[in-house]
Amino acid sequence: MKTSLSFIMLLITCNLFAQKLPREILFGKIVADSTSVENILITNKTANLNVVSGKDGNFQILVRVKDTLVFSGMNVPSQKLILNEADLKLNLLTVKIEMRANVLDEVVINPNALTGNLKEDSDNIKITQINPKIDNAKEISKLYMGDEKTSPENKLMPGYLDGTYMMDFKALGGKFINLIRNKDRFNSKKENKKFATVVKNRFSEDFFKNNFKLDKTQTTAFLAYCEKDSRSLSYTEAGKDFELIDFLYQKNEEFKMLKKE
Repeated sequence: MKTSLSFIMLLITCNLFAQKLPREILFGKIVADSTSVENILITNKTANLNVVSGKDGNFQILVRVKDTLVFSGMNVPSQKLILNEADLKLNLLTVKIEMRANVLDEVVINPNALTGNLKEDSDNIKITQINPKIDNAKEISKLYMGDEKTSPENKLMPGYLDGTYMMDFKALGGKFINLIRNKDRFNSKKENKKFATVVKNRFSEDFFKNNFKLDKTQTTAFLAYCEKDSRSLSYTEAGKDFELIDFLYQKNEEFKMLKKE
């Protein structure tokens, strides 16, 4: 009984010790049968870390035993890998991913397609005759109904005011109000499209701290540096998360060189 209890305590102690081990860099390589392995997003779900694979599929990420890695991409369904001790002992961990099958749309062949023979094609075309129910007498009577636009104006009557050459202040005021509203809307839209604002809303402070070793103040300076690149706004569009992360990694290398100078 004492032996069993000691063994259980030993397992619990080893497990707690393993959970407190510091993370180390894992060198990995992604392989696939029929697609590019570049820009595959690798996420350490346990540590909340993200990296992107290079052109040859290589990547580096901080891990420890029992961390869960998630691989995802444009044509890659999310795939998980729970690391064990054997994985961390390898010089290079090779991960083979499965691709999402592309299903082609069904092609429908029209039996009544044109043949080039005008007579034959005209016989095959179905023509629907539209016969709207219109009361001609009623419609014609509407043409002669008088209104203020068709009634003649007597310019000799007292109180007549000819507004042909007068300024329409009502219309002018409406255009001025619309101009102010459009200006405010344009400024608001322009402000919302700032690169730094979009990126800060999309990624947490831990993302910049864990991946780029930047604190809050350094992150602000880094995003301001990225914003100067004319391509920056194009990466904030929907569906370009992988391109945005790759862009941030490239600009981070430039930013570090700039600080050294």
